[in-house]
Amino acid sequence: MFSSLLNQLFRRRIVALAFGSALLFSACDPDSKQDPVPDGRNTNVYIVNEGNFNTPNGSVSLYDKISGEIKALDVFKAANGRELLADVATSMTIVGERGYIVANNNSKIEVVSLPDFKSVGTIAEPLQQPRYLLAASADKAYVTEWVASPFPAAVLGRVAVVDLKTNKVTKTIPVGKLPEEMLLANGRLFVANSEGNTLTVINTATDEVETTISVGVNPASLVLGADGHVWVLANGQTDYTDPALSVKGSVSDFAPTAPYTVRKRELGFTPGYGSRIRRNANGTALYLKTGNGVFRLAPTDAALPTTPFINRDFYSLEVDPDSDILYTGVALSFNGPGRMVTYQKGGAPLDSAEVGILPSGFAFY
Repeated sequence: MFSSLLNQLFRRRIVALAFGSALLFSACDPDSKQDPVPDGRNTNVYIVNEGNFNTPNGSVSLYDKISGEIKALDVFKAANGRELLADVATSMTIVGERGYIVANNNSKIEVVSLPDFKSVGTIAEPLQQPRYLLAASADKAYVTEWVASPFPAAVLGRVAVVDLKTNKVTKTIPVGKLPEEMLLANGRLFVANSEGNTLTVINTATDEVETTISVGVNPASLVLGADGHVWVLANGQTDYTDPALSVKGSVSDFAPTAPYTVRKRELGFTPGYGSRIRRNANGTALYLKTGNGVFRLAPTDAALPTTPFINRDFYSLEVDPDSDILYTGVALSFNGPGRMVTYQKGGAPLDSAEVGILPSGFAFY
């Protein structure tokens, strides 16, 4: 299974690069500037740029929603006078007045103060291949870890419990292979194990595993819908040597109360590695970012969508919780700048700007 996943990873990057280059949207393209960081809340969008694999050139760009300008292509360097030194910058999570930037391949989380973006600490050992951070409170967070490089084969991953007051790992919890995104609901932490077909359920009062839930093949992301259900996008699996063995993607949902009764519905295609599910502010609209485009559905829909809402393959997608505007990342090459393209909630394009290499995520402050 993993060799197929590895093929999907590289093919997904190549397809996203080609598609992004061919369909680059030529809207307003503000010049990159190194201006002071905006002081107001709800104005800053941080774009996490993955950078090159095995090269510590991951970065974070800063976009000002009010002026519509990129204020800094590399806000960490502008604020600290040094490089972030992130080898595969995977994600950024904001907790209060702190930002947590996860660097997967060099196993660290850089902590910055907001909005000045000054470095205030690092979370490192015993983290191994961290992916995403999710705060349970102002003082406690969970971090998914691959534990080892997935090349040539994945091993069982884990979730680290982090004390945000000390930036120390207080406990690690074994989960499935290649754990990715997490969701908190009903006093439980649901962890998507992206190699396999399970979610791990952790009791947040005891930080112990309670059970696993079977969903579709290779789940990587999940959100809470307006119906109170957990919604999971499973990426499926493409077998390039024998297409008959390929597995289509699926969308599963269930109430976050045991016993977990899962409804799984198959998509008509394989979304591919890197596909994600996102939601608007109130969970009434769910977005599936796939290799076949972005699909939109409501939790109340009787059937899954078959026509893309936006017919374009993006490297990343997030929804601004204040405006429901869609922020997407377009990868143009492995070595050069990418682009951020924004869309109205109705799907009309709004803006476009140059960002860093391989824009992989967004955080709003």
